[in-house]
Amino acid sequence: MPETRPLRATDPPELGGFRLTARIGEGAQGIVFLGESDTGQRVAAKLLHADVGRDDRARTLFERELSAARRVAPFCTARVLAAEADGDTPYIVSEYIDGPSLRDQITGNGVASPAELVRLAIGTATALAAIHEADVVHRDFKPANVLLGPDGPKVIDFGVARPLEATSATLTGAVGTPAYMAPEQIAGAPGGAPLDMFAWGCTMAFAANGVPPFGNDTVPAIMQRVLYGEPELGALTGDLRALVASCLAKDPAGRPTALQVLQRLLGLGPNANLLAEGTSAAARALPAPVPGAWTPPEAGTVPVVPHGTAPGTFPPGAFPPGVPPSPGFPYPGGPPDRGRNGRPLLIVGAAAGALLLAGALVTAALLVNSGEKNAGDKGRDGGGTPVAQSTASGPCRYVPSTSETVKDVGTPPPTPPTPSPSQATIKTNLGVLDVSLDAGKAPCTVNSLAYLAGRKFYDRTSCHRLTTDSTLKVVQCGDPSGTGRGGPAYQFADESLSSARYTRGTVAMANAGPNTNGSQFFILYGDTKVLDSTYTVFGRVTSGMDIVDTVAKGGVENGSTDGEPKQKLTITEFRTTAR
Repeated sequence: MPETRPLRATDPPELGGFRLTARIGEGAQGIVFLGESDTGQRVAAKLLHADVGRDDRARTLFERELSAARRVAPFCTARVLAAEADGDTPYIVSEYIDGPSLRDQITGNGVASPAELVRLAIGTATALAAIHEADVVHRDFKPANVLLGPDGPKVIDFGVARPLEATSATLTGAVGTPAYMAPEQIAGAPGGAPLDMFAWGCTMAFAANGVPPFGNDTVPAIMQRVLYGEPELGALTGDLRALVASCLAKDPAGRPTALQVLQRLLGLGPNANLLAEGTSAAARALPAPVPGAWTPPEAGTVPVVPHGTAPGTFPPGAFPPGVPPSPGFPYPGGPPDRGRNGRPLLIVGAAAGALLLAGALVTAALLVNSGEKNAGDKGRDGGGTPVAQSTASGPCRYVPSTSETVKDVGTPPPTPPTPSPSQATIKTNLGVLDVSLDAGKAPCTVNSLAYLAGRKFYDRTSCHRLTTDSTLKVVQCGDPSGTGRGGPAYQFADESLSSARYTRGTVAMANAGPNTNGSQFFILYGDTKVLDSTYTVFGRVTSGMDIVDTVAKGGVENGSTDGEPKQKLTITEFRTTAR
C-alpha cells in the first residue's frame, strides 16, 4: 500500500459519499486521498484544483469527459465511481489500486526485467485500448499514472487531463508531463489517441531504462528533443523496441493504435477478444520470449500475426531470452494458498441441514452431486479433464452440467458481447445490491451471468446458505431449486484463479470442484484467508453490503454456523448492464 499521511484540518471529511481517511499524494491536478465507503470499500478520491469548478469551459469539458470515462470498460483501468464538477470542491473518486506507481517502483527498485516489460506493455496497451474504444483520450499517460496492483498494472486518471487543459496557463497551452508529451501536444494542438501512444512509448522506455527517452533535465531541452531529436531506447530490444519506436514517430499518423500494439504483443488475430485477452495476460506470468527482431507495420495497418498464436508468445526473433522478475514487482505468483490441513475447501450445498459439513471448518462453495467426485476427495489432480475453457485460450465453452437439479434455459453464446457488462443490479426483498463486474478477469463467467440474468434465471430465487464461522463469512445465492444442488444445464471453467483475493464485498462463483461453475455465487461480508484460490472472482459489491450484513446478523436457521439463513433474502430482479 502506498505511504499515507494524516488528513489536515483543512481537508474535507468526505467526497462523493466516501469518508476520507488519509492523504496519498498531491500533484499538478490536485490532492489524492484514501477513502472508504460505508461498506468498507477502499477508494482513491482526487480533489481537483478549484479552477475546474469555477471555469465554465473547464466544467463543461470535465462533465463531458467523465460521461465518456464512465463508459470505459474495466480492462486494466481503475473504474470511476463518483465525480462532481460544480462548486468549490470538484472531485473524482475511483477504484483504489493497492500497489505502487510504476514511477515509484522503477525509481526505488530499478528497471523492469524483459518478462516484466512484456506484462507491463500488455496491461497498459489494454488499458489505453479500452479508453480509446470509449472515445476518451488520456492526455497525461505516464509512469505515475500506472499503478502496479496485485492483479497487474492499472491505468488511472483518464478523463481528467483534458478539463485541466482548459485552465492551464503554460506558454504553449499544452497539458501533461513534458517528458511524456507528444510533439503535437507540446505545440498546443488538440491531438487525439496517437498522443497517448507516444506517451506509452515513452513510458515503456522509462520502465526499461530508468529515464524517459527524451531525457529528464530542463523542460526546454526535453521539448526540443521531443520535437526534433531521436529517442534513446537503451535496453529495449527486439519486438518491443520496434513497437516503442513506431509509437514515438513524430507524425501522429505514423503511430500504431493501442489495439494494433496489443494484437502484436499478444500474437493474436484481429477477431480475438483483445481486451479480455490482454487483461488476462497482464495478470499472469508470461512465457519467456525468444530473440530476434520485428519490422513495424506501415502507418494505418494492423500487424499481421498468425491466428491462434498463444498469448504472450512471439514469432521467432521477437525478444531476448527472458529473466525472472526482479524482487518487489507486485505480480501474483507461486502456488495458491491451501485450506486447513492442506486440502481445498468447498462450500457444500445445504438442504434442510442434511448436507452440512460438521464443525466450524465449513467453508465456501457449492453443490456436490451425490454421484460425482469433488475437489476435497481428489484434489485438483483428481483424474478428469477440464470441462470448459475461458477466452484466455479461445472462445468460451459451456458443456452439459453434472449437477443433480437443473433449470434448462439454453446455453450462452461462446463469444462474449462487446462491450461486456460491467454492472449488475440485484433487486431483493431487502433492498438493492449493486455489483461491479470484471469481464477482464472473468469474461466467460460474466458472459454466463448476463445470459442467465437476461432469461430471468435468478428472479424469484432465494439465497440458500449463510456461513457465520469466525474465519469465513459468506452468503450464497443463485440456485433456482433452493437446495444447494441446482443450476443451469451447463457448466464452465474457472478463470483467473491466480489473482483471486477473497475480501469483504468480493463476489465469486461457487463450485463443486475445478471447472464446475454454474449459476451459484457467494458474497463475502468479511475478509478471509482460509479459502484457497479455487473460486472465480468476477465482481465486487459497490453498494448494498448493509443488506448482506442484515442477513448475517439474523444468523442461521438451525442455530449452527452454516445453513439456511433466518432472514430470507430473495432476488426479485437481476439485471446486467454495459457502461
